[in-house]
Amino acid sequence: MRFAFTATIGSMFFGGFLGAMIVLVLIKPDGVDLDLPRWAIILSEALILVPLIYIIMRRQLPLAATLRLQGVTPVTLRDAVFIGLGVSVLIDELDRLVALLFPLPENIARGMEFLTFTTPFEALLVVGGAVIVAPLVEEVVFRGFFQGQLEAGYRDVTKAVLFSALLFTVLHFNPWWSLQIYLLGMVLGFLAWRTGSIWPCFIVHAVNNSLALWFANVAEGSVSWYAPGGHVSPLWLLAAALITYLGFKSLIFQNPEPIFSDR
Repeated sequence: MRFAFTATIGSMFFGGFLGAMIVLVLIKPDGVDLDLPRWAIILSEALILVPLIYIIMRRQLPLAATLRLQGVTPVTLRDAVFIGLGVSVLIDELDRLVALLFPLPENIARGMEFLTFTTPFEALLVVGGAVIVAPLVEEVVFRGFFQGQLEAGYRDVTKAVLFSALLFTVLHFNPWWSLQIYLLGMVLGFLAWRTGSIWPCFIVHAVNNSLALWFANVAEGSVSWYAPGGHVSPLWLLAAALITYLGFKSLIFQNPEPIFSDR
């Protein structure tokens, strides 16, 4: 499994390092372009795939199979939307509960301000990065490549899902969100194993990030219909649990046999 860990971690750090170098070169001495952090994050995420694809091609592995890029049915994608909506609401409430015990430090909260936008161009950068580029790259790396390699090596899907979710959590470098990220990672890992594809995972991941992006940009107090008193309404939690159950039930029915990695 050394190959899987080395290739994954190396690719993640390569993207971050090269993106940081580009930022340092382009920063002007008299000030920083306000849009720079947003597009720099998109660039850093995209650069993660460069060494990973190079390694796969160098080893003459089938690219689409190794990264789990196989297509799925429209019904499976629809089920992924339901699962994404339900799981995102449940994790949102979990995040609110965890914050009662471990409040997010002010400096970390300020660091998330890049998710907010005031102009159409900023919105394009933020949505493109948080809802499209980041979920796609992370699913290719963690559920497509890394988990696939673990499944093939361990021949134990439980280990593969748990380890891929763990590395996914650790490399987010945010201990205050560790439980939430880890649970999301397990859901995504199950979907990748069951469907043999990253596309349902991408949908769920994108829906989850969309909800976070929405909360970051709505006016404070404007979501009392959803979270009165700072916590998600029990009715919304019940609805989220129901559509999560129905989404998983339909997805399993559409994919009766799990698709194991054989790379």
